[in-house]
Amino acid sequence: MVFAIPGAVQAAVLAATGQNPEDGLVLAGLGLGISVVGWLAAIGSRFTRTAPRPAEDVARTELYIRTGPGVAISSVTGMLVIVVVIMVAAPQGTSPEIMPVLAALAVFPMPIAAALLYSGHLHRHRDRLYANWLARR
Repeated sequence: MVFAIPGAVQAAVLAATGQNPEDGLVLAGLGLGISVVGWLAAIGSRFTRTAPRPAEDVARTELYIRTGPGVAISSVTGMLVIVVVIMVAAPQGTSPEIMPVLAALAVFPMPIAAALLYSGHLHRHRDRLYANWLARR
């Protein structure tokens, strides 16, 4: 999804500016294909009946829980600042040829940030989630 979402945004901006959305659609298709391959490669571990292994590095997990949200927010904010600077400082920063690329760049860290926040949620609630998993088993 890291490439699929920016590709879809790029295709939408290309179409909105009267250009051929093919580049964005190719990027979106590539991203979806990579996501499908990743899910298929991990399907065995996602739907297994074996018990999960306990966390071995609790200190690292606690550090991740504390730093994950900050990293997610700062990566999105940093990319948006970079895009705005390019739009303002570049001679043709707001031209129709540049806007689709800038839109894709602006959206690029968002799926990564969402994954970081979701992973942090799983780490924070791991005891409750594990107890629920045991109850269903």
